[in-house]
Amino acid sequence: MKGQELIKLFFFFFLLILASCQSSDSAEESHGTYDLGTKVSGLQGDVYCGYLDREGQLWFGTTSDGLYRYDGNSLVHYTQQDGLSDNKISSITQDNKGNIWLGTASGICIFNGQKFSHLNLPPYDTITDWLKQSYPVVNPNEVQSIHQDKQGSFWFGTNGAGAYRYDGHTFTYLLDHIGRKQPDSLYHNIIQSITEDHSGNLWFASMTHGGVSRYDGDSFRQIMPDDGISDDMVRTIFVDKAGNIWFGFNGNRNSGLTRYDGTSFQTYTVGDGLCTRNIRAIHQDPDGNLWIGGFSGMCLFDGQKFTVFKGEDGRIFDRIVFIVGDAEGAVWFGGKNGLWQFKNGQVIDWIDHQNQ
Repeated sequence: MKGQELIKLFFFFFLLILASCQSSDSAEESHGTYDLGTKVSGLQGDVYCGYLDREGQLWFGTTSDGLYRYDGNSLVHYTQQDGLSDNKISSITQDNKGNIWLGTASGICIFNGQKFSHLNLPPYDTITDWLKQSYPVVNPNEVQSIHQDKQGSFWFGTNGAGAYRYDGHTFTYLLDHIGRKQPDSLYHNIIQSITEDHSGNLWFASMTHGGVSRYDGDSFRQIMPDDGISDDMVRTIFVDKAGNIWFGFNGNRNSGLTRYDGTSFQTYTVGDGLCTRNIRAIHQDPDGNLWIGGFSGMCLFDGQKFTVFKGEDGRIFDRIVFIVGDAEGAVWFGGKNGLWQFKNGQVIDWIDHQNQ
């Protein structure tokens, strides 16, 4: 009996090793062909993130309806039936081999055009009774942000477990003890945005009162309101064409839109014309205008003044969580209330209202 148990145990660990090898192979160069998915006429569900890849294709992740790809002609829908690890997609990027990396509620999913493969985060149990009752949406296994640096390493921001660095073989815990301890004596650091500036520094946004952390390749420096940013709950970080770094906040207290030019910080508030204190997305269009979207609406900033963006019918678009430009210069934006494309002065609705 003991011999049989040892054989079963050996077989179990063999399967684990085999799965690990498959995860490593999943990041091979993209085949550039797309054999999965279903063509659809419009999206369904709440759109949470968008991404423009190097081939000019747009990718959209939703909160419960999987992934969509738009190549300029057709819209293709992918779900768990096609191999997604989870139908909740929180972040999207493309690696240096052409693969699409997806941050999901169940770790990382990688798509090479022909199949999806999965990469699980290391176990990190921070769920407590207080967290279940107060913030049940916090999930340390959910990847909220992904960035591949110039050296090829991946950085993952999570929904409650800080960040990880992944070199293709091993994970390293980072920033999980940043910010303010919660009533259960744990940090639950949420990092919804990671970006790299023109000098190669990495910037991490903390939503649990940890401000901003800058990594210069050797060490982290924490930046807080006393240093110049307008709040310590940071939603998004964006680097513009000139190298300025923009920070959008959760909207608490007197937060606004903070710009860092490499020397000093400047904050724009609703008193300056900013349309929302809760800023979830920042994008720069080909003309150099900044598009700022959040809970209360979306506005454009030309460097001098803010202008509220409205549809042809005067509609204000609120609850915006992402903004992305396409290869032709059109701007796509969306969130809980839909997905829209602004092209040639017109707003186009991309939600399939008939099948919702």
